[in-house]
Amino acid sequence: MQSFSQHTDLKHNTKQADFAQNLMSSICGDHRLETTYRDTLDFQYDGLRLPKKQMTIGCIQYGANVAINIANLKAYSISLPIHGRQSLAIRGEQYQSDQQSGLIVSNNDFQDLFIDKDCKKFQVVIPEKSMQSVLADLLNRPINDSIIFNPRMDLNHDQMIAAWWSNIQNFMLVKSQYIGFYGLQMFSEDYENFLIKALLLSQENNFSAALRDIAHQNEPPHIRKVKQFLIEHAHENITVEMILNIASVSKTKLYEQFQHHYGTSPMAFLKKYRLQQIYKALSLTTTQDVSISTLAYRWGFTHLSRFSQEYRDEFGENPSETKAKSILN
Repeated sequence: MQSFSQHTDLKHNTKQADFAQNLMSSICGDHRLETTYRDTLDFQYDGLRLPKKQMTIGCIQYGANVAINIANLKAYSISLPIHGRQSLAIRGEQYQSDQQSGLIVSNNDFQDLFIDKDCKKFQVVIPEKSMQSVLADLLNRPINDSIIFNPRMDLNHDQMIAAWWSNIQNFMLVKSQYIGFYGLQMFSEDYENFLIKALLLSQENNFSAALRDIAHQNEPPHIRKVKQFLIEHAHENITVEMILNIASVSKTKLYEQFQHHYGTSPMAFLKKYRLQQIYKALSLTTTQDVSISTLAYRWGFTHLSRFSQEYRDEFGENPSETKAKSILN
C-alpha cells in the first residue's frame, strides 16, 4: 500500500479502484470499496490534512456508483454533497443525503455508504482520538467511550449545522492559500478545536445531554426561566414587558446576558423557535391538511408577507416549497 500518512496536501486523480481505496483508508481508516464499475472509476480527491489533530478537509468524487463497507474507521467521516446523492445504511435504517442533508459516519458499527456516480461532496475526517480529546476538555473528564452521532445533518432545520458547513465551504475556497503557509502549524490547533467543539455542541450525540448540563450550570436562573417561558408560551402574544417581569432584572442586563448565553435577543429567539416549529409541521405528512396561513397565525405571525420573507431568510426556501417536499417524500 502506498503511504499517504505524512502528506499535508492531498490531491489525486485516478481510475484505479485500489489506489482510491488505499488513499481513503489512509484518510478515514480501513474500509472496503465495492464497485461494479471498477474499469470506469474516475476518482478525484482534493484535500488538506491539518497538522495538529490530523483532521482532513477535502472534496471527493468517484465518478461511478460505489458502495463503501465500513467496520473499523477509528475516525468520523462527515460529508455533504455539492451535487448528487448518497445514502447510509446502518442498523436497518437508511439515511438519505443531498445538498441540504449531510451524513456523519461514526466508528460504531457495520455500515454501508452508497455514493451515486454523479455525487461530488465535501468531506471532513476527524480522528476518534482527536474528537475524544476535545470532548474531554469540554466535560473536564476523561472520555473512553465511543462518541456516537445522529447520522443525519439537516441544514434546513438546524442553522448551527448549516453554519458549520458554510465554514467548511469557505475553508475549501481558500485551501490553496494554506498549503505551504508557514503559520499553519501555529493556528491549526485552534481551528481544529473550533470545528470539533462546534460539531459536538450542535449535532446530537450520546454526550449531548452531558454537554447541555454543563452549559446550563453556567446560566443564571432568570435567563433559564425566560427561555423556558418563551418556549412554553410561544403560541401566545408575548411582549418585552412580560419577559422583563419574568426576569426581574433591567432590560439592558437581560438582553446582555441572553445574548451572551444564546447568541441572540429574547424576541429573536422566540421568532426563530416559532419558525422552527412551523418548519417541522410543514415537513410532516400528517399536517398537510393544515394551511400555511393557519400555521403562521397559530404561531403568532399576523403579517403573512413578512412571515414568508422571514421563513425564506431562515430556511432558504418558501413555506410552500417545504410543504411540497414533504408530500413528494
